[in-house]
Amino acid sequence: MEITVEGNSAAVLPAECVSVDLTIGFTGPSRDQVVRDTAAASEAVRSLLDAVVADDGGSDARLTGLRTWTNIPYDRNGKPGHPQHVAQVRGSVTIKDLTRVAGFLGDLATTSGAQVAGVNWRLFDATRDRVQPEVLRGAFEDALQRARWIADAAGASDLKVASIEDRGGPTFAPPMKAMRMAMADSAPSFDLDPDDVQVAATLNVKFTAS
Repeated sequence: MEITVEGNSAAVLPAECVSVDLTIGFTGPSRDQVVRDTAAASEAVRSLLDAVVADDGGSDARLTGLRTWTNIPYDRNGKPGHPQHVAQVRGSVTIKDLTRVAGFLGDLATTSGAQVAGVNWRLFDATRDRVQPEVLRGAFEDALQRARWIADAAGASDLKVASIEDRGGPTFAPPMKAMRMAMADSAPSFDLDPDDVQVAATLNVKFTAS
């Protein structure tokens, strides 16, 4: 007889670093003005990125080239309005010193034209590579235990693995908690607790039993 079961396993660990995605941009009727404003804001954000990664506090600080395009709004009668020019730069950074995250986000929040597009809590690659085999082993043991119960219920024994399908196990953190922000005279400060990161695995295992 054949027994096919699914095995699951997961490990939850505190986040070790965080990747922040951001955008910088302006929209307006003057193309030259939105380009100048975006370029100036990008220089300000570049300084923030350089500061947050200094002394091995982070890595992979990047800003894309400046992109421009034009949108033409239409009213409900289909009449075109004045063209609106858009200039935008995208950026990202990985912050390893988590004590710098709140300050960086606070400074970013007071930079005109800059917005946080995403915050992703992560593990270091070395940690993920160490934990992943343990999680896969746990998923297989879960599948094996289920197969033993089924085989015992059916009066069978002598289980042998026929095939294993790795259905993948994403490494993820839950959605970012709401950030509590306190406004100060200079820049807002964020009360931000790192999320835990879950490393999960799911295996489909087919056994033969006799």
